Amino acid sequence: MYFPTLGCISFPALPGGWLLRWVQTGAIAVAGDDFGRGDATRDMGVNAAFSKRPRPERFSFTGSAGEYFRIWIVNLFLSIITIGLYSPWAKVRRLKYFYGNTWLDGHNFDYVADPKKILKGRLIVVGVLIVVNVLLNISPFFAVLFIPYIIAFPWMLNTSMAFNARNTVYRNVCFGFRGTYGGAFKSFILWPMGAAFTAYLLSPFMFQAINQYIGSNTRWGRAQFETVSGVGPYYANFGRTLLMLLLMLIAMAVAILVPVLLIELVAMQNGSDGSNAAGVWAGAASVIIYPAMLGLIFYHGAGVRNIAFNSTLLDGRYRLKSRLGRGRYLWIMVTNLIATVLSLGLLRAWAATRTWAYLADHTALEIDGDLESVIDAAQSEGNVAAAEYFDIEGMDFGL
Repeated sequence: MYFPTLGCISFPALPGGWLLRWVQTGAIAVAGDDFGRGDATRDMGVNAAFSKRPRPERFSFTGSAGEYFRIWIVNLFLSIITIGLYSPWAKVRRLKYFYGNTWLDGHNFDYVADPKKILKGRLIVVGVLIVVNVLLNISPFFAVLFIPYIIAFPWMLNTSMAFNARNTVYRNVCFGFRGTYGGAFKSFILWPMGAAFTAYLLSPFMFQAINQYIGSNTRWGRAQFETVSGVGPYYANFGRTLLMLLLMLIAMAVAILVPVLLIELVAMQNGSDGSNAAGVWAGAASVIIYPAMLGLIFYHGAGVRNIAFNSTLLDGRYRLKSRLGRGRYLWIMVTNLIATVLSLGLLRAWAATRTWAYLADHTALEIDGDLESVIDAAQSEGNVAAAEYFDIEGMDFGL
């Protein structure tokens, strides 16, 4: 799951939609970066990495770009002609496809949300945004409305996460999420503010707090997840990202300054003014800064995901494992972006399935002992939850 305000977070999801999306996109150690670093060595590297551990069960994805393209294009068309009203049904169709094709230990996941409840939540959010924007155009004084938004955000976050959690099912057992207002406020409001005020020097503490809040408040039936890690690995990942940033800045400076100086030198020898050509080159070359910075976010996000997953236990015994290669993940995300832009969006389905498959293939559950005892206990509660599912009121406030 991704939060635009944080610029950091998103495979499938822990809180129900979060074991899959949290496993997927990037809310989440640094050890074992070599796992899954290329197709040529994938099977040998993966098997070697997991063979030393007790009963590793890897996630797998069996979907295809062709199948998902048909779903995606219909979703896009219906969302456009209904002015977005179909988008909740599009979300459910999309997640049912991705979750249904995501497998662990011979069983797949499922997403069972009611699109009508998602629509209600979205209409409320859109309505509030329209009112706020109208008031801001009337008078800047209404900027004070940002304060109640900040106050309400932790509640909306917990509500959406709980909604997605209990609508995600594995082996007929629902996930759950039980967060607190104070915990969400501290993790998603105070720590991001602290990180911003310190030029993001405290961002490792922010990522640590966010991941521990998500992981430790998530459960599967009666089995509880717990995410506990020190801040050291996050700072190590932060340092590696800063080093990558430095190398990128040096490379961009060389790519921009050297040609500009050569243009000026040639112009001086010819007795002409080369400033226009140099300006055009510098402007064109500077455009690469934006995708480069986006790539840096992907690079950092892969490390954060590894840390969080490798620090997460289920029922105190079963550990999640993530072995994303930063370079490989960066390559996939950047080439996905380029392909999507150049195809005017038509390769979006290919990019989405490619990313999901890579993340699933490099995620596992390390089982120490017998998982059936956890499953039996979870099913006893999960069956009750399933029986009462349609009596639960709830809405998804996520856009």
